[in-house]
Amino acid sequence: MSALGPIDYAVLFLYFAASLAVGLWFGRGERTTRDFFLGGKRQHWLLAGISIIATEVSALTVVGVPADAFKGDWNYLQMYAGAFTGRMLIVYMLLPAFYGGDVTTVYEYLGQRFGLATRVTASLMFLASRIIGSGIRLLAASLAVAVVFDWPLVWVVIATAGIAIAYTTFGGIKAILWTDALQAAIFLLGPAALDVFLLYHIPGPWTDNLSAANDAGKFKVFTWDANLNNEKSFWVLFIHATVLNMAALGTDQDLTQRMLTCPDLRRGQRSLIFNACMGLPVVCLFLLLGTVMFAFYHSRSELSLPPDVLDHTDRIVPHFIATILPTNWGLKGLLIAAIFAASMSSLSSALGALSSTVVTDLYRPWVTRSNERHYLFVARLATFLAGVILAGVAIAFSGHNELLWQAFKWVGLIFGGMLGVFLLGVTTKTRGHDVINVLAMLSSTAGLVVLKGVQDSSGQVYIAWPWWVVIGTAWTYLLAVCFRTNMWDRLSSRSNQSHQPT
Repeated sequence: MSALGPIDYAVLFLYFAASLAVGLWFGRGERTTRDFFLGGKRQHWLLAGISIIATEVSALTVVGVPADAFKGDWNYLQMYAGAFTGRMLIVYMLLPAFYGGDVTTVYEYLGQRFGLATRVTASLMFLASRIIGSGIRLLAASLAVAVVFDWPLVWVVIATAGIAIAYTTFGGIKAILWTDALQAAIFLLGPAALDVFLLYHIPGPWTDNLSAANDAGKFKVFTWDANLNNEKSFWVLFIHATVLNMAALGTDQDLTQRMLTCPDLRRGQRSLIFNACMGLPVVCLFLLLGTVMFAFYHSRSELSLPPDVLDHTDRIVPHFIATILPTNWGLKGLLIAAIFAASMSSLSSALGALSSTVVTDLYRPWVTRSNERHYLFVARLATFLAGVILAGVAIAFSGHNELLWQAFKWVGLIFGGMLGVFLLGVTTKTRGHDVINVLAMLSSTAGLVVLKGVQDSSGQVYIAWPWWVVIGTAWTYLLAVCFRTNMWDRLSSRSNQSHQPT
């Protein structure tokens, strides 16, 4: 068990107290679902941009990205080029459509554009992707804390989820935005402080140690390979990251909800442009941590990682915190707080997005009441139940390794179908066929699930996972565009004419 000193406990206590205080203070005064889900559309673009960063940087990033750099190199950074491109496409393609429809959730836009069936199906697909993705993120944070303290994983999952549920259920999106800003500061400060600590304590000049890491290939970024099934190739990851980020930030209510809290389109676009520019230094910070950890162990031959830690890469950073960091300096408490902050910011955001989708897209269209208090009560109840479900998913995935890449693979099965129909909405002018859209989305996901199952079981058919979301998007779009309403009506008209007597 890792011992914590009074200063470490004080840091943790101050973090939790500050999170609750900020959440309760800024989350007060919620009287309508528009307040609860969108903050009255009065939030500053900078706050929204910081909140997007906090939502994206989950515990998977804090423990997974450094571990990836520790065992490998900076190959993960290749995805930034696609991430930036995907965000710019959202700024100029999707956000104008969402603000033009004055929507609470992005799936309302699909209802306006195509019909209720497309809206409900996309909402259910989002719920599935977000429950899986956020459950894995919750597990990553809980696993880190469980390793540090040698606590039962199940109870850590329950406790972590419970804290986030408390202030999210009370304050809605305003509580989420402001606690996200606090938590972003914590999970960026922690790795930065650890980088400085390690560079200071590595024997010899830090420049020499970083040069040694460079000689070992730890700073390698690009893999120029024409093999389309190479999961580390720049071109494969660039295309994957572009499509995935369009899906994640343009069709996933979890992230899009922040942009929609801004008063108008211009400021909503500004929040995402800020986020796109800040993504590079944030990713480099976490990659640098993994490289500096490698240099530390490389320079200390008497230290080594146990085989079970090396086999489970998501335990590398927690093991380092537990065994290497000094007790009662406050640094160990800060790093644990950073893991909690990354987890709680992503978890609270997921709870807000899940509840807004359930109430706005799945409940309100069927239960028509004039009393706004009723919908606000349902929103808070949905927030609580979503937290319980996410905790269950986290426990169910506890046996998986390399959680960072597991999350990418699972959401890639679903995001393609969602993005395909959104692109259909903004790139075509015809009404579209509601039922065909649903069939296109469902067949896309079903086909990819079958493909994954075949690959996992036999290995005879192999398509690298970065292509899954691309294939899903293309399939959905092409199938739906081939059966738009005007084409459907034209085919029906020709069929009727051919059967008329001459």
